[in-house]
Amino acid sequence: MRPTKQKNMTASESSKRVNYRKLAFQKYPPVCVHCGFGIKEILEVAHLDGNRSNNAVKNLAILCPNSHKMHDVGLIATETIIQMRDNPPKVNWSKRMKDAGRKAAVSRAKTLKKRKWRLAGIKAAKTRAQNKHNQS
Repeated sequence: MRPTKQKNMTASESSKRVNYRKLAFQKYPPVCVHCGFGIKEILEVAHLDGNRSNNAVKNLAILCPNSHKMHDVGLIATETIIQMRDNPPKVNWSKRMKDAGRKAAVSRAKTLKKRKWRLAGIKAAKTRAQNKHNQS
């Protein structure tokens, strides 16, 4: 078994260590700011300026591994990440769902009406068959 190398840190250095992942997840929602991926255990925290010792909350962004790599190689601009992080999209579900209740009620009424007429037809057919049998 290989011995592990321990970093010699003074007491003041160890107190300066910051858990930047914890900071980022306290400040920002646990989803990738670029694509919306949301499994917290897989998400990564990116240092936007590339300096891992700069743990200021404004320098951090939560990204999925793919988006993080694309940011690191320059396919996603830092400005884009910052803009998406600071201005998350807001979906107004009331606009999308405003007629859902009424439409569902109309659809349900039509279904019940069709079912009622179908059952009435079946009952009428049975009655005719029974009357025909009684007349013979």
